Amino acid sequence: MSTTPTDDPAPQSPPDGTAPPAVRRRRIGGRGLTVAVVVALCAALTFSWVALRFLDRSSGVDPAVALSDLSVRPAVPPGTPVAVEGAPAPEVELQYLDGGRQALSELRGTPLLLNFWSSTCPPCITEMPVLERLAQRSGDSLRVVGVDVVDTPEAARRQISRTGVTYRNAADPSGSVFAVFGGTALPRTVLVGADGRVLEAVDGALDDTSLAELLARNGVDVP
Repeated sequence: MSTTPTDDPAPQSPPDGTAPPAVRRRRIGGRGLTVAVVVALCAALTFSWVALRFLDRSSGVDPAVALSDLSVRPAVPPGTPVAVEGAPAPEVELQYLDGGRQALSELRGTPLLLNFWSSTCPPCITEMPVLERLAQRSGDSLRVVGVDVVDTPEAARRQISRTGVTYRNAADPSGSVFAVFGGTALPRTVLVGADGRVLEAVDGALDDTSLAELLARNGVDVP
């Protein structure tokens, strides 16, 4: 009959009373595992603390709930084209939170980075300072526009103020613009070329390195 390791006889201690090597290895492994767990937990708590410093739950809309609703109701009107990489970006109207409206086609001539976010999405909030740094250094070589999805204007404006971003942000309370650009999860970033064609779409938060790689592989030069 085969036995499991727990059925093996306990190793005998040497006459000097020290633990046998096998037991020492187990103890070291257990201590190492405990340290690794503690380190991972501290890292997770640190990330949560940083994100929640900016997170506004007072009047924001839970994007998970709102986006799940998109699966049972058509967010994209019938006949409306959906964004496809390599094809011209669909014509949508941006309704800016600071006032005014603008057709997406009016932004042609300069590469455009569309970032879809929500005030109740922690990865979105931690990503916003990264996008702000890009917007500050890019000058006229790239335009950054945020699109606040299924949210309230008040919560969005507070989040913009807290993160200190200066690039323009539009409101997408119904999630229709997000749906047109193939969105299913936040954050989502869509890079559009100067000619108006969709170059690439990325789900998940970007850092400085991954953002620079996105621009580089699509031939977008930013200082």
